[in-house]
Amino acid sequence: MPDLLLIVEKRWKMILAILSLATIIALTCVLFSPKKYLAVATALPANSLIADKARVFNSNIEALYSDFGSPDELDKIEGTATLDTIFIAASKEFQLPTHYSINSLREGIYKAAIKLKRNTRINRSSYGELKVKVWDNDRNDAAHLANFLMKQLQELHQHLQNQNNVLLLEKLQEEYALKQKEYLQLSDSLGNDAAASANFISGKKGMVRIKMTALSEQLQQYEKTIGEYQLAVRSNSPVLLIVENARPPLLSDKPKVLQTLLFTFFGALLFSYLLALLVEGRKSSN
Repeated sequence: MPDLLLIVEKRWKMILAILSLATIIALTCVLFSPKKYLAVATALPANSLIADKARVFNSNIEALYSDFGSPDELDKIEGTATLDTIFIAASKEFQLPTHYSINSLREGIYKAAIKLKRNTRINRSSYGELKVKVWDNDRNDAAHLANFLMKQLQELHQHLQNQNNVLLLEKLQEEYALKQKEYLQLSDSLGNDAAASANFISGKKGMVRIKMTALSEQLQQYEKTIGEYQLAVRSNSPVLLIVENARPPLLSDKPKVLQTLLFTFFGALLFSYLLALLVEGRKSSN
C-alpha cells in the first residue's frame, strides 16, 4: 500500500486543483443563491380545561385549573399543521401566487400554499413551546406569514373547542322554547276553563297550577344554564398563549455561507485524496 504522505506529495497539484474548484463553485452558488429570512412565532399551549364553563361559575374549581397546558396538548395542533388548510388561507390572504411568481390561474393558490408549506416548520421545542418558523425572501413577509399561521391555528382550534358548547346551547334553547310553549298553553287553558264553566273542578285546577309551578321552576333553571353557556361561548377560551410574535429578522438564515464552505472543503479534500490514492494504486499495480 502506498505511503499516505507520499501520495499527497506526488498528487498535491491534483488535490489542490480539486479543492480550489469545489470551493470556488460552492462559494459562487452560495453568493448567487437568493437569501431567505427566518421568522419565528412562539406560543405555549393553554389548558383545555379552561373552556369548561364550571371554571367561570365555580371559584373552587377555578383554583384547580392552571392557565398553561401540558406539551401533550400540542399533539393535535401539530397534526393540524400537516394539513393544507392554514396554508391555503395564507395563500389567499397574502396573494402568494404573485409573491412566488406562480402564473397558474386555476391552481395558483394551491401551488403557492404547497410552496409555503415547504418553507414552513411547525413543531414543539424542547421546552414544550409551539414554534412556527417561516423562511421567505422578504424579511417582512416572513414575519407576517409566521404570525398569520399561528393566528389560523389559534382560531381553528378555538372553533373546534367551542363547538361542543355551541351545540349544547342550541339544544338548551330548543328545550327552553318547548317548555315555555307548554307553560303558556297551560296558562291559556286555565283561563279559558275558568271563564267557560262555573262548575270547574277544583282538583283539576289545582293539578294544572302545580304543573305550571314545576314548569316555572324548570324555565328558571333553563334560563340560568343558557346564560352560563352563552357566556362560555362568548368567552371562547384561547388554545394557544402567544409568548412572542414573529419579528422581521435582521440577517438572512439561508444560505449558510460558512457551513457550506466548510462542508464543501472537507468533502472535496476527502474525495481528492481518495482519488489520488486510487490513481497511485492503479499505477503501482501496473
